[in-house]
Amino acid sequence: MKNSSLLLLICISLAGAEEAPSLENYTMHQKISYEKISISDEEDMGLVGLGILFDLNEYWYGGVGLYGAVEGERGGFFTVGAESGLRYTPIKDFQLKSGLFLGAGGGGSAPQGGGLMLRPYIEGSYRSENFIFGLGVSHVNFPNGDIESTQLYVSAEVLTNGSYVKGHHFSNSALSALDNDLFGMREMEASFVVAHYVPSSDSLNVGGTTNTDPFTLAGIELDSFHSKSMYHFIQLSGAGGGQADGYMEVFGGLGYRYQLGALPLYFDAQGALGASGGGKVDTGGGLVYKVQAGLDARLTEHLTLGIKGGMVDAFNGTFKATAYSANIGYETAIMDHMPKSNDGYSVQPGAWIFRMIHKSHLNSDKLFKNAEKNGQVDLLGFAIDRYMNENCYLTGQTFWAYNGDAGGYAEGIMGVGYHSDPHGKFSLYAEALGGVGGGGGIDIGGGAFGSLGGGIVYHFDRAWEGQLGGSYVRSRNGTLSTYDIVFGVNYKFSLLEKK
Repeated sequence: MKNSSLLLLICISLAGAEEAPSLENYTMHQKISYEKISISDEEDMGLVGLGILFDLNEYWYGGVGLYGAVEGERGGFFTVGAESGLRYTPIKDFQLKSGLFLGAGGGGSAPQGGGLMLRPYIEGSYRSENFIFGLGVSHVNFPNGDIESTQLYVSAEVLTNGSYVKGHHFSNSALSALDNDLFGMREMEASFVVAHYVPSSDSLNVGGTTNTDPFTLAGIELDSFHSKSMYHFIQLSGAGGGQADGYMEVFGGLGYRYQLGALPLYFDAQGALGASGGGKVDTGGGLVYKVQAGLDARLTEHLTLGIKGGMVDAFNGTFKATAYSANIGYETAIMDHMPKSNDGYSVQPGAWIFRMIHKSHLNSDKLFKNAEKNGQVDLLGFAIDRYMNENCYLTGQTFWAYNGDAGGYAEGIMGVGYHSDPHGKFSLYAEALGGVGGGGGIDIGGGAFGSLGGGIVYHFDRAWEGQLGGSYVRSRNGTLSTYDIVFGVNYKFSLLEKK
């Protein structure tokens, strides 16, 4: 509880003072990196890192990141966490950086202990107008495990500029004072995806025996369009049915969507590289590819429905499967400034919340597959909420164990929530959630679980909140049944979206 109290104090200290509504500019860094860490004297593991970082001021940056195994023997090793650092520009176009990634995760039967990961680093980089290329030294340490390694890494970043408004706004009248020049527009789509994998007859599990049992996954996909047809995407999914609980995959790739005549029907093809593993699925070092194609139908101006078929294959493991998927998506355009009325666009503010959360599965004899194990499991995670109106919202969440002898356990969650109107500085919230999870010896059956919970929110100012709550969690097929305590810090913002 000492660590939990320290995290709560840090979260509270992040809250700022009350400010008037204004259009805020941001610079986002989409980062990818590669390094090879030492697991033991005889074994190395290649890690690919993905990050979304924001400039907080001229010198300070912060955001979230993910690391996944793609080389070695630990397919299914993933960590997720927060990253922050300082940069200095001694001469034009060259930067020196020093930062820290603090995360949680594990998997692939690696010696990660409870799952807490620390990664301090220093880096020298060259910056062009829209790209940054870096070379650095990192030190990866799992304090409650047996991984500690220092190594070189390489990185690349793509820069994107945009704007947002602090706090929540639900009508155009609240934005009437903002700049009305159209600066830019990006077509985006967020989708909920359900996939079904049917392994080939020569697929084996990590023990070397035949593994052809099909399994089902659930996850999310985020698309960003470069033109009317071309887009890049990232997809994160986890097993939620079958005998592969603990399997997870992260893909990034390119897609092409082409309208078929005048009908609201589109041919959609995708190709992606990624990292995957866990659930005894033999993906070798973790590097996989996926190709698929299918049809998308536009149900409304924003709502889409799609089906696809294809294949997924591990480069170094025996896993190969036919893949079927269905998705329902929400498509919109994110604008960087309010457009003038003669630009032909109608704009509305979209209200969002980013939450940084600590969660504890309380001591229970129904947590672990090993009946002799029990105890509290602590997790770190994030949530992103999209408000449908002033009270109701959709939420996507992910949590990763860092303490409690469950390193490698992770959860991916989606659901709905209700946030009451404030009473002074306080308000209440309630959530109904469903998700997939696995790993770390937690008895979650095929991976699917549900959760009901709620709590209290304290409003520091227009943008910052603190939350404290609890929930009840139960798996669909496993013995997992426990109560949670959650606390965290929330940041509210509004994006300008095309109606």
